[in-house]
Amino acid sequence: MERIVEHTANRRPTPRRAAWLTVLLSHGSSLPRSRRLPLYAGIALAMLAVIWTPTALFLLLKPTTYTSTWALILPGSGAGHAVSLENVGQASATMSSPYTSRSVDPKVNYKAVAESDPVLAAAAAAIGMRAEDFDKPRIKLVDQTALMNFRVSGATPEQALAKSNALYAALQAELERLRSDELRRREAGISDMLSSFSAKLRTAQQRILDYQADAQIVSIEQFNELILNLERLRTQVRDLKARRAGLAGQLESLRDALQIDPQSATALLELQQDALFGRLAEDWAAASALLTRNRARWGKKHQQVVSAQDDESELRRALVGRARALAPTLALNSERLIAKGSSAPELYRRLIELDAERRGLDAQIASLAQDIDEQDRLLERNTTDASNLEDLKRRHQVATAVFTTALAKADIGKSDRFSSYPLVQLLATPTRPTKADTLGRNLAVLGAAAGSLFSLFGLYLLWIRKPFFQRLLKNA
Repeated sequence: MERIVEHTANRRPTPRRAAWLTVLLSHGSSLPRSRRLPLYAGIALAMLAVIWTPTALFLLLKPTTYTSTWALILPGSGAGHAVSLENVGQASATMSSPYTSRSVDPKVNYKAVAESDPVLAAAAAAIGMRAEDFDKPRIKLVDQTALMNFRVSGATPEQALAKSNALYAALQAELERLRSDELRRREAGISDMLSSFSAKLRTAQQRILDYQADAQIVSIEQFNELILNLERLRTQVRDLKARRAGLAGQLESLRDALQIDPQSATALLELQQDALFGRLAEDWAAASALLTRNRARWGKKHQQVVSAQDDESELRRALVGRARALAPTLALNSERLIAKGSSAPELYRRLIELDAERRGLDAQIASLAQDIDEQDRLLERNTTDASNLEDLKRRHQVATAVFTTALAKADIGKSDRFSSYPLVQLLATPTRPTKADTLGRNLAVLGAAAGSLFSLFGLYLLWIRKPFFQRLLKNA
């Protein structure tokens, strides 16, 4: 049979030879059953030996191992901080969840970190082992969760537990080193950025100081106060003019009623303070009344009328002379004026008061009008300075807001060390194994048994192929 197979393999099959090969596969060799059985038994023993010899060597030579299991969890994060700076701006720092990105999974990153050579070397050094003797842990990432299951093997239960604790400590130390390195690099970049912002802020401040040294106003508040003061002055002038108009109306009405100007009223009041003038006024009034009565009773030539007229004329001349002596500016062309001066002093006083108040208002309005003109000229000169100063103030405010916000944001960012490397917590502490790990041995035995079963089944199919193929050929 072997010679036939070798001969057919070395030569290109022809239709005749193919038919012969079909006959060989269907009918087999011409060996009798008594010789085929030992042949198949030998092949079966050889196959079993090939399968079970390495399996037995594996079971005999593989050292006993113990497995310590533990689990880590990566809690999600979505917290944020915000600080509002009055009149400056707002700074905020938001820490998004590490699972929001579909392209990066922190569990995969942490698995790579846990299996990295520096972590394994640090863990081995912690328990006095060589790095090459510290086997890599078996890490399983549970889908749809934040869990990482670790399996660490050791020659003894104590060694497996120690390796687990050392690996966890080394992993935490490496993560902390990575966080510190990230913060250090970030702070270096922020420091350079803040230095630039600080330089711009100092430049803006110096520009304001230099401009204030040459300008007449030093602040926008001063310019605004100048505008408000000018508006207050104008409002005050309007109020005073309205008040003066009211006083002028009252004064004009009183002058029409008294038919005298305020200067004459002042002179009359001064005359009223003189005792002699008052006595002469009373006597003149009495003589004038007596003359009027005598004229009504007797004729013009009557002795009493003439006598009364002489007395009235003498008293009137004396009264006018006294008035001219005391008040030379008073126009005394009428006895009625003198009579009124003595009969209505309150009205004259009111006339004088209204005139004095009007003159005071005129002076005040004139003074305020002069102040308004000066304020207008000052405002016109300082408008350009105020505009430039406002622009400098705005730039300074922007520089201040940028610098202060960046500084606040940098300080807030320092409070969160887990933005790039999320916090990891020990969900299940490392266990101390109570029995050896038999998973490898069981798998080896199971694999050898399955291989043996399949091999024997294949030989069985070869053994029963002849009747089966002969039936197929017959039906064909």
